[in-house]
Amino acid sequence: MKLKNNKIGILGSGSWGTVLADIAANNGYEVSIWSRNSSTINEINKNHTNKKYSGNKKLHKNIKATSNQKDVLNLSHVIVCIPSSSVRSFFRKNKKHIVPETSFLIASKGLEKKSFYTMSEILKEELAMESNISVLSGPNLASEIIEGMAAACVIAAKNKKIGTEFLNIFDRQSFKVFLNNDVKGVELAGALKNIYAIVSGLSDGLGNKKNTKAMILTRSLVEMSHLFEALKLKKLTLLGLAGVGDLFATASSEKSRNYSFGYLLGKGKTRDEAKKIIDQVIEGEKTLKTVYEKVSALKLDMPIVEKLYNIVFKKGSVKESFDKMVIESDGRDL
Repeated sequence: MKLKNNKIGILGSGSWGTVLADIAANNGYEVSIWSRNSSTINEINKNHTNKKYSGNKKLHKNIKATSNQKDVLNLSHVIVCIPSSSVRSFFRKNKKHIVPETSFLIASKGLEKKSFYTMSEILKEELAMESNISVLSGPNLASEIIEGMAAACVIAAKNKKIGTEFLNIFDRQSFKVFLNNDVKGVELAGALKNIYAIVSGLSDGLGNKKNTKAMILTRSLVEMSHLFEALKLKKLTLLGLAGVGDLFATASSEKSRNYSFGYLLGKGKTRDEAKKIIDQVIEGEKTLKTVYEKVSALKLDMPIVEKLYNIVFKKGSVKESFDKMVIESDGRDL
């Protein structure tokens, strides 16, 4: 069932924002997508493409790009796809344009450095609302979805009615949407998997094979469960699309920025060299630092996080640090 008002807004014209805009437009919605980049705006409006993020794919003509955030923020349903590091500053600057009736779906994945807040917690604090905020996560490689390949995601919402409204915007045969009510668990799983996708790429870059990757990903899931337990979150969420599904997809694809970052590190590139080659935001790098500090404060045993931090931020030996990741595991299972 479509919304009474058939217009939705999307903040961010990167790969994920572009894909979600195209899905919604193909489902019959008029989409306003906000971008900072004037050339991207012109390309979307004139050519119906966004080549940097979606190649030569022709986007639906119901997508209109704008540089004015008011054109998006005054709509009833808004999807947030800007980098996680920009979420607080963006909403603090633009909250005056938001009407109380607006519902937000957060598709950005990450954690705030100092507070360890998820994106929904930031919006809740900045906008003084909670029931109007939902989150989207899952094994969603944008480059595959834009090609029409089958995929699925989970929308987590405290307000089931609003969650269902967002489900109806995006659900289609090639992109199935499921509902969940564990908002923070879904968000944290989506942020954490970026760290372990770096490790997976690192393993491949070092020349390891399938057994090693299976081992490292399994131990990664266990580490994630340790943090969930310490924060009193539902570990069962890790076994769904937002947890193991997202982890395996991101950690096994060369199209993943986080995987590619790790792969380049494994091949001997420095952190700065790898970032320059990828030339896009690597959320896992930012999340790694935030999670490392939280793990240290909680005094948790998470050797994969600790050793990866040593590689990325302390310029430690890549091979030596990787070899210690699993050896130093405490041996507990989920």
